[in-house]
Amino acid sequence: MNAPVRPSPDLPRRLFTTQDVFRMIEAGVMQEDENVELIEGELVVMAAKKNDHEIAKSAFNEWLVKGKADDQRVGVETTLYLAELLFVEPDLMLYPRAFKPQELSGGDITLLIEISDESLSRDLGLKAATYAHHGVRDYWVVDVETRRVIVHRDPSDEAYRSIETFEADREVAARLAPDLRVRLGDLLGDA
Repeated sequence: MNAPVRPSPDLPRRLFTTQDVFRMIEAGVMQEDENVELIEGELVVMAAKKNDHEIAKSAFNEWLVKGKADDQRVGVETTLYLAELLFVEPDLMLYPRAFKPQELSGGDITLLIEISDESLSRDLGLKAATYAHHGVRDYWVVDVETRRVIVHRDPSDEAYRSIETFEADREVAARLAPDLRVRLGDLLGDA
């Protein structure tokens, strides 16, 4: 199998906007249900999800739904438009019910969770930098392979100032919804 070839970083790029993507869908160039995100103007194809990813996403979704306050809503793979050159579909998002997803800014989000297997380096690198830049205050990366939660807090323009790893037996609480507490081991069991 051939390895993918990446273009030289010094070559000019054609960056897309969210409006460009909408027009491509209207014109039939892309399908509305294609699994892509727009990050810094570039279309990024998302990896297919494996069983462990889906099991963990379902478990975290159930946990959020059961524990959230009445004035909060849970989004599952909800498209989040953070800038003209950026839309992402985080696995799970807790946000105030008063907002529609398209109205959210990063600072409005109560908790954002990415479930990672094949996407771990992207979730800890590019996505973490993107979410920090847009002010997401509580970003969790659930590493299903090593059974840990990497919690990112205190965003700056390019990175999180606080990153803490919680092993499966250690309890973690959402910063902006402290009643939401979980141990990964309890949530996933032997999944």
